[in-house]
Amino acid sequence: MQTLDKKELATFVRAQPDYRVYLKETWLDSKTRNWILVIEIPSTEQLFTVVTTQGKTRHFKMVETAIDFVKETCPNNQNKAVIVTYGDAPS
Repeated sequence: MQTLDKKELATFVRAQPDYRVYLKETWLDSKTRNWILVIEIPSTEQLFTVVTTQGKTRHFKMVETAIDFVKETCPNNQNKAVIVTYGDAPS
């Protein structure tokens, strides 16, 4: 999966109007849930994950923070929608 930092994401969404935003649940350990952002171009099925400026996957502890980040960096999201995906909770 390719990566985009915040600056690249802002440029990307202006140049590529057809994209979807996914908020994916992840677990750092059995008790720590986080969320990551994945950007998809439906026509090519390319996926991009959002990373920090250091190149590490950007994790959000709270869904609200991730949604605010999307609203700030993806203002031209055609559907004004974020798709939430989640997996099994750890035992």
